[in-house]
Amino acid sequence: MVSKAGDDPDSLMSLCSVFCLKNLRRTMCFSGEQNRLQLRPDVFLPGEICDRLVNEYMDLLHTDSDFEPQDGFFQLFSDPRSTRLTRLQLREDLVRDRDLEAIGKQDLMELHLTCCNRLTARSLQTLCSFKHSLRSLSEDEEDLEEHLQWHTVDLDFSFQGFNRLRLLNLGGLRAELDVETLLRPLPALTSLDLSSVHLPRPAFLTQWSERLASLVLYNVELTEELIHTLLQMSRLRHLDISRENQRTSKFKMTRKILSSIVQSLVDLVSLDISGHIMLDNCTVPAFEDVVGRPSIELCKSSIYPFQELKRPLQFLGLYNTTLCNVTHIPAVFAVCLQLVITALKTHKYDKSIQVTGSAALFYLTNTEYRSDQSVRLRRQVIQVVLNGMEHYQEVTVQRNCCLTLCNFSIPEELEFQYHRVNLLLLKILEPARQDESIQRIAVHLCNALVCQVDNDHKEAVGKMGFVKTMLNLIQKKLQDRMCDQVMEFSWSALWNITDETPDNCQMFLECNGMNLFLDCLKEFPDKQELHRNMLGLLGNVAEVKALRPQLLTKQFITVFSELLDSKADGIEVSYNACGVLSHIMFDGPEVWTMEEPRRTHVMDKMWAAIQSWDVSSRRNINYRSFEPMLRLLPQSGAPVSQHWATWALYNLVSVYPGKYCPLLIKEGGVILLQKVLELESSHQETKDMAREVTIITICTSFKHRYMLRFFK
Repeated sequence: MVSKAGDDPDSLMSLCSVFCLKNLRRTMCFSGEQNRLQLRPDVFLPGEICDRLVNEYMDLLHTDSDFEPQDGFFQLFSDPRSTRLTRLQLREDLVRDRDLEAIGKQDLMELHLTCCNRLTARSLQTLCSFKHSLRSLSEDEEDLEEHLQWHTVDLDFSFQGFNRLRLLNLGGLRAELDVETLLRPLPALTSLDLSSVHLPRPAFLTQWSERLASLVLYNVELTEELIHTLLQMSRLRHLDISRENQRTSKFKMTRKILSSIVQSLVDLVSLDISGHIMLDNCTVPAFEDVVGRPSIELCKSSIYPFQELKRPLQFLGLYNTTLCNVTHIPAVFAVCLQLVITALKTHKYDKSIQVTGSAALFYLTNTEYRSDQSVRLRRQVIQVVLNGMEHYQEVTVQRNCCLTLCNFSIPEELEFQYHRVNLLLLKILEPARQDESIQRIAVHLCNALVCQVDNDHKEAVGKMGFVKTMLNLIQKKLQDRMCDQVMEFSWSALWNITDETPDNCQMFLECNGMNLFLDCLKEFPDKQELHRNMLGLLGNVAEVKALRPQLLTKQFITVFSELLDSKADGIEVSYNACGVLSHIMFDGPEVWTMEEPRRTHVMDKMWAAIQSWDVSSRRNINYRSFEPMLRLLPQSGAPVSQHWATWALYNLVSVYPGKYCPLLIKEGGVILLQKVLELESSHQETKDMAREVTIITICTSFKHRYMLRFFK
């Protein structure tokens, strides 16, 4: 079996680390003086475990909304005799100077700081305590005008003594600092990031021409001298010369320059030229190219200079260039998706990266590529999408994130983040005036998330304010006198979330739902889909015995009775109205206290409506359970309710026998239908249908079992 991209399960180490971090005082720690967290004296942890614990701790803080930061966590790793730290990735404003100082005695080999906004110049002294062992030092900051970063380095700071340093990120270095002087004491560099750094004399980079494997010059103004220098860096495997914005660049990329890069840097596996203006045409004419969808075939390229590649690149960045829409791109797709995920995780607060990255995820996760992606890889996509939704209220990011979620199987693929994704969607829908397209997509997602899930999930979402949010949207659309997809999706979502969920049904009534139903019915008399959704919802409410008295008013009963004659959406509106009334009739004549309309008159209309339906009608409905319907069978107080339930079962098992016959047997429906045949109060027509349902169900079940035996 061919493995898929990212097709590797969580390791036992990862699972155990997460468990320990969520249960520190029950596993490796105890509460010391003033309830401070302390490592147990009999615990000794090797470097691999310590690194995993710290890095998983940082991940949990930013991906698990229920995980709380632990005061004094870094102090657990202050003593290198009992703990060893070697490779750390620290993120955001939860990391402070005292945290770095706590681990100052460790022999760190790699330190990656991302958006550590609370670190000050005081931490530079702590960094110097790692110089004898440090091999990799990187600090990413989205806003290069704030907080500690290399632009706050003192003029007298030196890397003298950092002899083992191989990877260094100097992005955002102050212009008055001489980058050449700063880097001179670092003979072992193999990876260098000089993003947004001014390079007036780039020739100094050639001192690492035989060593440097990765060079990032994002948002660095290119010059002929710099290009000439780059072509001498013969060992480069990763080169990033991309720009954020074409308008700020004086440099023009040419076909000749790209050809020179391909010919000179033969070891390249990753190249990013995004954001550059192409001075001349580098693409293969359409009549020479193979017609078809965009391709990632390894041997093809629609860009002339890249036809000289001996093998496809793992990554080729072409965003915001005239080359980004070509047919054949010589790069490996799956690696691209992983790189986008990594970029979005690393630059969570960089708006431009979040906008372009979230758009890329939408295209990279669509149905066309789904078969190449593992469960774990797609879960990583969902995590970074939700991160973007949490931290950016900007319209484009929100829209891209919502659209990307639509590429997943809902609710199945989102269930591992079910609580979080629902909270984020409801938050999006809170503003009274939301972007129309985002509102439509978010409501669609909300509807899909509460469809085909168990009742516990529905109750949990109801408590988040789901019902009230949908009703607020409906109220707003009513005020605008607009029945669009948002209106219809909102009623559909309410139909789904109230299915066999009494608490949510009660919320609907308490939040003025019935008045909104009447107002919508009056304002939009010809909207068939809307009527079907509203009546389906009220059918759920009517299934709750304790709530039925609230439906038993002259106004509501009159409306339901009139809808029995509706021909909207086939039989659906009439069918659902009859279902609501069937549950009300089931409670008996003693609860019918109104004089008009008379109970007998409404029952006669119900009989007439059922007689008018075609029993072979194909249905726009999906039953997860027959239990509410089956309650109407073994009774004699309301024969019309019994008849409606029997007709419904007859229709479903005869039109969809493979789906509904097993469900009917599973829930004991055949036995209850036998009781219908035994009741004297049952009408003959009802008995005939009950007999047909029983025969169809038994025959279908027998046929299914026979086929299973035959093929075994």
